[in-house]
Amino acid sequence: MILSFSEGAEPRRLGWQRRVVVIALGAILATMACGIVGIAFVQSTPWYSYGTDRALDRASRAHIEAIRHEVDASGMAPKAVTWLDAALDPQVDPTTVRTYLLAAQEKLRASDDPVLAGAAQELQAIIHAIRPAPLWETSILRPVPTLEWP
Repeated sequence: MILSFSEGAEPRRLGWQRRVVVIALGAILATMACGIVGIAFVQSTPWYSYGTDRALDRASRAHIEAIRHEVDASGMAPKAVTWLDAALDPQVDPTTVRTYLLAAQEKLRASDDPVLAGAAQELQAIIHAIRPAPLWETSILRPVPTLEWP
């Protein structure tokens, strides 16, 4: 059987639909990849958390003041006292307070004093109260290891 074509007619190409599908899927995948990278970038920047951080309540503020007095009395970490004083300033926004508390916590951990390490753990609880955990950290149940002493 011989195929004949009229003048000016070209054979129909069957591969163009496949190309369109491949290009469309590639565009969708590229858009999704850019979206995931963009979300990761935005959530890692400090200006993302300005709307999500919570202000210190009275109990947390009083707890930070108690930690500040304890650290100041020990005299082991004067820079941590400076960061805690800055965090207690009522004019500072919650994100900056969280940043100051993180800096104070770092100075307390660097002091290698067990009392100050306990204060650093207390600051960690306050920091978590300021910035709530992301949804993916709260919705996934993780088994908690338990230690049993003989």
